[in-house]
Formats: sequence, structure tokens, C-alpha cells
Amino acid sequence: MKKGYAIVLLDVVDDELYLEYARRATEIEACHGGHPLVVGDADEVVDGSWPTQRVVVLEFPSIDAARAWYADPEYQDIIPLRRRATTSSVLLIEGFLDSSREVPS
Repeated sequence: MKKGYAIVLLDVVDDELYLEYARRATEIEACHGGHPLVVGDADEVVDGSWPTQRVVVLEFPSIDAARAWYADPEYQDIIPLRRRATTSSVLLIEGFLDSSREVPS
């Protein structure tokens, strides 16, 4: 089964609100089998430009689990908190099969 990922690009504008959002979001992610792979500020842009200060990559067991996380009513309830604490974009994307690293056509 292919893994699902949520990629979040964000700039924090209110640290206190962001910490509250992150605490609550982490609990909801775990309920859907999600866990963070990357949470951090962009260290070094080596080519081109980067649109945000922080990058978060969450891994889920499948794209359906990632969609269920985002659609979860508890997560929907805290989206306004994220939007007040950050400027952000969220992308859901399907990864490779565990046994295959072939680039899809």
C-alpha cells in the first residue's frame, strides 16, 4: 500500500497560538496513524527560492488515512486556529509503494 503524506508550508505569525494548534493537531494525526517526518525551519535554499519559513511533512499509512485526518471534524475545528497562527498551505500527496521506488509516469 502506498503511504500518504501531508506537506504543510507555513509562516508562524503567532507563536502561542501555533503551539496550541500543534499540540491539538498532533493528537488528531496520531488517531489516523500519522506521524511527523519533518518539522522545522528551512535551513538552506540551494536553488531557486522557498516560499515559507517552516516545513512540516506528516506520514500516514495511506492517502485515505491522510484524507480522513484532514476531514476529521476535530481537525476541521482547529483549522481556524492554524489560520490565525500562521499563513499556510496544505498538500495531500500519495507516495511510492513500499517495495517500489519507480517514478510514476
